[in-house]
Amino acid sequence: MNKSYDLIGLGYCGVDYLCLTPCIPVDDKIEALATLTQGGGPAATATYASARLGAKTAFIGAIGDDERGRSIVAGLRDGNVDTSGMKIRAGAESPAAFCWTEKTTGHRSIVWTRGDVKSLSPEEVNTTMIKSAKLLHLDGHQMAAALHAAQISRTNDVTVVIDAGTMVPGIEKLLALADIIIASEKFAERFTGESNPEVSIKKLFANNCRFAAVTMGVEGSIGFDGKTIFKQPSFKVKVVDTTGAGDVFHGAFAYRYLNGGDWPACLRFAAAVAALKCTEFGGRSGIPTLAETERFLQEHEVR
Repeated sequence: MNKSYDLIGLGYCGVDYLCLTPCIPVDDKIEALATLTQGGGPAATATYASARLGAKTAFIGAIGDDERGRSIVAGLRDGNVDTSGMKIRAGAESPAAFCWTEKTTGHRSIVWTRGDVKSLSPEEVNTTMIKSAKLLHLDGHQMAAALHAAQISRTNDVTVVIDAGTMVPGIEKLLALADIIIASEKFAERFTGESNPEVSIKKLFANNCRFAAVTMGVEGSIGFDGKTIFKQPSFKVKVVDTTGAGDVFHGAFAYRYLNGGDWPACLRFAAAVAALKCTEFGGRSGIPTLAETERFLQEHEVR
């Protein structure tokens, strides 16, 4: 089948209300250094990042017909993401996240809400759209729809990638349908019961995938293809805000994979894009172009 999309994301999308502060207050008041409102969400931001790098993308999700919902759609469209597969619920409150970022360290605290938007049903997933993709990126949200889309993908030559970041009911079924699993260190430990990433990654790989990876923040990431463990350190940059770094990592990994990168190349490319994102305030503001990323990688080439 002729593939119309490089990547389709399906999952959580919301509005991020961001606040940059000297420190994160507890039972106290403090003046903000800067504020920002923009789109967010694991699968949505990963899709946005892939589009920013040059991929042809679409996003499937559910939002309300409120101001937040309109902002979510506008933000994706501004990033050249096709939103024709999204469902808009009348009278519903769209998801949102409230994020505090500490300027001196880049550390953050996030409180989020899914709103009251009814989840996507399998019947609402555009089957033709899924079949026309090269890669389906899922984040564990919209579970019924995600499982349906993953099953369609497995029989239509669509690579299924899972951002495993949240322990949600049904996640084990979704992991069993994945070609590529990229998990946060916390998720990997909770899901496998192993605190050592080099042990947990092998248990994640046992879910019948082709490649598993674990992201570890400033400690970088590791990957496993069934034979070899690949290690990728994080790039050292002046961190302003780590919000969205993991989501951007996923989008960049998918982009490099779709363009013929081997596993180490995918990890290195994703680490570079995520690092560059962290140099600016906001989950999407600092996402680099392909040219900027390639220049950064050349400057940091191992000699």
